[in-house]
Amino acid sequence: MDGYKFESQCATILKKKHFKKIEVTKSSCDQGIDIIAYKHGKKYGIQCKYYTYPVGNKAIQEAYAGANFYDCDKVIVMTNITFTKSAIELAEKLDVDLWSNCPTNRFYSIPFRLMEIFNLALLIYGILALFSAKYSSIHLPISIDTITLIFVLSASIFGLLGWRFVLCNLVATISCLYLALHLIVLPALTSARYTYLFLLAFVPSGIYLVHAIWLYLSRKVFD
Repeated sequence: MDGYKFESQCATILKKKHFKKIEVTKSSCDQGIDIIAYKHGKKYGIQCKYYTYPVGNKAIQEAYAGANFYDCDKVIVMTNITFTKSAIELAEKLDVDLWSNCPTNRFYSIPFRLMEIFNLALLIYGILALFSAKYSSIHLPISIDTITLIFVLSASIFGLLGWRFVLCNLVATISCLYLALHLIVLPALTSARYTYLFLLAFVPSGIYLVHAIWLYLSRKVFD
């Protein structure tokens, strides 16, 4: 992948984030802005940086100046890697949004999409379990206690909202691990129907743990 392909990938990411009227600017006179997009009535100026090393202050300054040139309301810098500490500090000062670790291919998004479906299903189940205590008409195949319900809701909410954050991934890891042990593996061990297939219950917690480690290492290296 090169810079131009990464701009196209960033446009795809913005589309998935429900941005509208996404336009990639001409490279010869982009004034530091690679993409113009709109969301919630605001005009966004986006700069895309495909680097092998952390993005520094220059990119923040270019994006900020370019956004002013295009009369944008908000500024975003997107990169496949991360940002230096000074760049983060400057971005906070200038109110520039930083999107680090943007996926560079569609295969990266597969585990995210699978976990998104898993978490949505888990959240719906948790909400139904919450109301089942009040409404006798709601019958669930697996009844859960209050503590388990807390873990169900925390796993789904932190999983849905915190894919890009180490701490949220760790909370989701612990929650999914508890659910796997409490609801599937330990009950199966005490019955005659236990098979090694039940170990698949640990897959969600494993995905979150690996992703948390990857996020931590990718940021630690470039701090």
